Amino acid sequence: MPAGNINIDYNEIQRVSGVMNQAVNDINPLLISTKTTVEGLLDNGLFMQQSSPALKESYTNLTASLQKAVESINSFANQFNQIKNNVEKMDADIAAGTKKAG
Repeated sequence: MPAGNINIDYNEIQRVSGVMNQAVNDINPLLISTKTTVEGLLDNGLFMQQSSPALKESYTNLTASLQKAVESINSFANQFNQIKNNVEKMDADIAAGTKKAG
């Protein structure tokens, strides 16, 4: 925890945002692959006339919900980058105003 009220590490913000975006890129394909595997099981290895279609639909809904949740990670990454950009601009504006006044 920083000693002061504000500590901003631009490189760390970019690094963490990149990690977050990469997580989305890694997780969503895994969710789709898992869904395909589950569907294969329900078509062949665990087929029941009524239950399998219901299980497939339920798992499809779960996958969609998980994808939506995972994609919200990108929103946080974008928010962190926007904060960084706003602080960089504010810092530059303060410096420019100080130079004009001095």
